[in-house]
This record gives sequence, structure tokens and C-alpha cells, in this order.
Amino acid sequence: MGKKDEYQFDYLDDNSRFADQINGALFHGRQIVKPEELEPDESQMATTGAETGTGSMKTVVDKVRIWKGKKLYILVVENQNYVDYQMVLRNMLSESIGYRKQWKRRKRAHEEKRDLKAGDEYLSGMKKDEKFAPIITLVVYFGTAGAWDGAKCLYDLLDIEDELKEYVSNYRLNLYDCHEHDTFEEYKTGLRQVFEIVRYVKDKEKLQEIMEENREAYSRIDSETRDMLEVVAHVRIPERCHVAEEGEERYNMCNAFEDMRQEGYEEGVEKGIEKGIEKGIRILIQAYQELGMSQDIIMEKCAEKFEIEKEQIVHYL
Repeated sequence: MGKKDEYQFDYLDDNSRFADQINGALFHGRQIVKPEELEPDESQMATTGAETGTGSMKTVVDKVRIWKGKKLYILVVENQNYVDYQMVLRNMLSESIGYRKQWKRRKRAHEEKRDLKAGDEYLSGMKKDEKFAPIITLVVYFGTAGAWDGAKCLYDLLDIEDELKEYVSNYRLNLYDCHEHDTFEEYKTGLRQVFEIVRYVKDKEKLQEIMEENREAYSRIDSETRDMLEVVAHVRIPERCHVAEEGEERYNMCNAFEDMRQEGYEEGVEKGIEKGIEKGIRILIQAYQELGMSQDIIMEKCAEKFEIEKEQIVHYL
């Protein structure tokens, strides 16, 4: 697991954020899943996705929680920093393995109790009316390059004629792509700031507008959200933006953004000056050439005029 994956893994280890992610993406901000109803499920964390040297399949899912609401559900959150064009297949495999694990646990329990009827139940390893916990997988796309352009369902990956679709089972991703949204009020934790910045990191004017509207939240970003932003949005929030607050690590994102804007302005000025110098050198060289000066004299005069080494003028001749 790389550093970026570790940060995202740890960030959703908090039940409040995990519930916020599910509620915001799937239930449009309605508080359906409560943090106190969530429990870790290490048994589901294993393994999915890449093909091993032995030809077997293994997968690793990001975060899994057992949701003990009105009924029992298994919630999975998969974070993606890039568009994985086989994501549909990965999720199908992951969920299949999850259901298979549930069945294996039930089968072992039945074998210990010896409570299956002879015949179909015994051969199936489960009772006729037995039900499994539904698995809900949410894929969250944090990529800053642009919107998700990969498959969103199995049909997108199949070369299939319309009249035959009814005979081929489809599988649909529960995909949350912040590039498909303009606002993120449905989120109640630091995830709102994460999505806003990932969404508008290339639109500094819009980002400034958002920060002005939510200055209180952006002036006291928690340390975990700060780390998450640095990893997924490549936004650097220096230590001097640290805000002392009763035993909590907080950072002023507004100040950090002003630094970013200033750095961008200064970089733009420097590039403008460089382009201006280049243009000036080329114009002067052309004028000297029209006067019939030799290359050596042109190099000497341009070097003196722009206070640079003669060797640097060669690139413009």
C-alpha cells in the first residue's frame, strides 16, 4: 500500500467520516447511516483485484464496515485516485468473494450444529430460506485530472447486441465522482472541504469564492483533512498555517490559499519576464543581422545588453 493509499485508508477509519461518505454519496446527505451503528469487519477486508502468479485472484478493499441498522449490511468504500477501466470487474469480484465468505462461515456453523436437512440443504451447505447480509460498495473518485471516463456498469465493457442484453446480467458501479457535482453541502465532515478542493483545484477564482463563503470551516481544517488534501489534491498547507485550538491540530486553509495565489502570481511574473527577454533577444538579433553584423559581434552585443553569457545567445541564432 503506497503513502497516498495509506492516508485515504486512515482518513476513513473514522466512523463519522465513513458514515458521512456513505450518506453524502448514496443518500444525498440524509443521515441514514449513524456512526455508532458501524463496526469494523476485518473478515471482509481481504483480498481482491490483482491476478497472482498462481493464477488465483486476490483483492484488497479500502474500508469495510458492518452496518447494524434496521438490518445487517456490509458497507465497502473504495477510494480511487485514477480511472481504473476494469473497476466494474474488480467490484464484481470483491462482492462475490464477500458473499462466498458469508456462505462458508454459515456452512461451517451448520456442519458443527448438524442442522441441515438431508438432500438439497445438505448439498448446498445452507438452509432453503437462509439470507445473507447485502454488500454495498461505493467507489469514490478523487482524481484531479478530470471526470471519470471509465465504465460504470458491466454492459459498458461488453460487445453485446441490444436484443441479447436481457439474457446477460448487468452490474452497476455505485460511483461518486466529485467532478459531476457543483456543491457539496450534503457532507458534514472535512470531506466537504476535500471534495470542494479536488473539484476546483484548477479554478482558483471559484475556490476563493468557496473559501470566502465558508471561511469559518476553511480557517480551522483538522490535521487529518490537511494530510488528505496534500495527498489527493497536491495542496501544500505549511506548518506556519497551524492554528492553536484546545488540544486539537488545526490549520488555516485560507492563509495557505493566499500563499498559493501569491506563489502562482510570482511564478507567472517570472515566466512573463523570461518570455519578454527571449522576445527582446530575438528582435535585437534580427536587427543586427539586417545591419550585416557578424555572429560573434551579435553575440557579444546581445550578451552585454541583457547581461547574460555569450554562450546563451547561441540558442537564439
